[in-house]
Amino acid sequence: MTVQEIYQEIDQFAPFCTQEKWDHSGLLVGNMQNEVTGVLITLDISKNAVLEAQKQNCNLIFSHHPVIFYPLQCLPSESIPYQLARHDISAICCHTPLDIAEGGINDLIIEKLKSQTELESDFVPIEENGMGRIIKLKHPLLFPEFAMKAKTALSCEVIRYSANYTEMVQKIAICSGSGASLIEELKGRCDCLLTGDIKHDRWYKAQELSFALLDCGHYCTEIIMIDYVYEQLRQAFPDLKLIKYAEGNPVCYG
Repeated sequence: MTVQEIYQEIDQFAPFCTQEKWDHSGLLVGNMQNEVTGVLITLDISKNAVLEAQKQNCNLIFSHHPVIFYPLQCLPSESIPYQLARHDISAICCHTPLDIAEGGINDLIIEKLKSQTELESDFVPIEENGMGRIIKLKHPLLFPEFAMKAKTALSCEVIRYSANYTEMVQKIAICSGSGASLIEELKGRCDCLLTGDIKHDRWYKAQELSFALLDCGHYCTEIIMIDYVYEQLRQAFPDLKLIKYAEGNPVCYG
């Protein structure tokens, strides 16, 4: 089993060609022809993830977030890309393709929400390239009530949501990770946006537009990808060693 074979399988369920122009998905460390001893599947390639890959004898890590995002100006020996190369561990990162893909992260969020509320069967993407989703609740809910249901569905320790917004919501926009830049585009198309990592100024813009925001956190809106990718690769390569690695939220709430 080579890195290339696994890369090609990932390309089937989350095509790399669909990534946003600013994104950096693909094989970021390693060689396509390397033989794979095992795959560690994780949200982020942290120092602990590299150590776990070594411990589990996995010489390929699949992550959602790119381990190299901005051009490198230097390569210190303690840096994660250096450590990957040093220990001959390849890294395939699939960022926006996994968000956009049918069955990918945004669809996984929808499936989670179904455990707490009834949804209409159809959805539409937020953008033409397939990024994000707009869903419709079968029965409108007060916004704070919907926020609490989303908190439970996504197993969030805490959430943040628009203060003093107590109106009914029915059309919900979903954008995994950080999607608050979409507020202006979504106003008039739906009642609220579920996303993560909302910056301070975006809360005021939403207030100005009488639009509701729900921040379920970057981690909780995306950690759900591990089980999905594991299952996709398990079905394609039943004899391949696959390790799930959910390191835990790097943020602690006091």
